[in-house]
Amino acid sequence: MREFPLQSSGQALRWSFKLGDRTQEMITDAAIVTDVSDAVAAVLAAGGGIGISPTFVAAPYVARGLLVPLLQGYFAPRSAITALWPEGRRASPNVKAFLGFLTDIFPRDPPWDAVLRANGA
Repeated sequence: MREFPLQSSGQALRWSFKLGDRTQEMITDAAIVTDVSDAVAAVLAAGGGIGISPTFVAAPYVARGLLVPLLQGYFAPRSAITALWPEGRRASPNVKAFLGFLTDIFPRDPPWDAVLRANGA
C-alpha cells in the first residue's frame, strides 16, 4: 500500500517532524491508517510497528513498558485550541466553565509529559 492515498483528501499520508528550525517530512508506507488516537496506541502496543501518538495517549503505554519513545529530539507540529466570541459581548457562564475545563485538562506542563520524561523520553 505504498503511498496509499487518504480517502478524505486523496493525498498520501505524510508525517511532519520538527527539530529546531528544521522540518522533516516523510511519506509513510502504512498498512493501517486511522485518526483514532487510542486505536493507534493499541496497534503500536500490540507490535504493529511505529507511529505517531499524542503524549497524553502514549504516556500510560510508556509507563507500563508497552511503548518506547523514538526520535525524542523531534516533535510533531502542535495545534492550538482557540476560543472566540463576538467583540463587546461577555462570555456566558457556560463558555467560562468550558474554558476552565479546557485549562484544567490541558495544563501548561501536563502530567503525561512528566511520565514520558521519567521514562527517558
